[in-house]
Amino acid sequence: MDPLEQAARQELANACRRLHGAGLVAGSGGNVGLRCGSRLLVTPTGRSLGLIVPEELVLMEMDGTVVGAGRPTKEWHIHLMVLLARRDVFAVVHVHPPYSVAVSCLENLDPAMSLPIYTPGYAIRVGLLPLVPFIMPGSGELGRACASALEHRDACLMANHGVTAVGADLEAAINVAEEVEANAQLHLLLDGRGKALPPDLFEKVRRQYGGGKA
Repeated sequence: MDPLEQAARQELANACRRLHGAGLVAGSGGNVGLRCGSRLLVTPTGRSLGLIVPEELVLMEMDGTVVGAGRPTKEWHIHLMVLLARRDVFAVVHVHPPYSVAVSCLENLDPAMSLPIYTPGYAIRVGLLPLVPFIMPGSGELGRACASALEHRDACLMANHGVTAVGADLEAAINVAEEVEANAQLHLLLDGRGKALPPDLFEKVRRQYGGGKA
């Protein structure tokens, strides 16, 4: 096996265990993808991320063709389409964190900013969090919707579903997903009594500390 692929498999398996240990997924939910040269390395279907080993990960061409053995996650469209749309992205994390999922089930969410921006850390790492309407899981339509939402963002909330976060590497993508979950928990704890950062302060924080896409 190519040493680059071998290292990518180990890194991705480690990330899966981190996500499971942090409680961002349950059961066999959630999936993770990593750019591997000109291909996509993605988690298999029907497996708990906490049990994933490097050999189980599925390698795919960027046209959706599976290389070798294994069945990819049904959400492979999200990973592939995001990587095709964002050349600066190398990792895609799709998770079902409880507080984020709870927020995604609320009524009357703002499609452009589904969560208020309460803290500087969230402003820097996430910023505006677009809402993707509910679309059938595993569909190409959902993949296209996520890729569109993430064109100028590093995370999106998926209605009645979960969170997709991206980054230049797995560490960055996971950090974004964890930041979304922490902000979702804060939002629910505040129960409508919270004071969000005003837009001028939000922008000032991002300019000063080099936040990601606004």
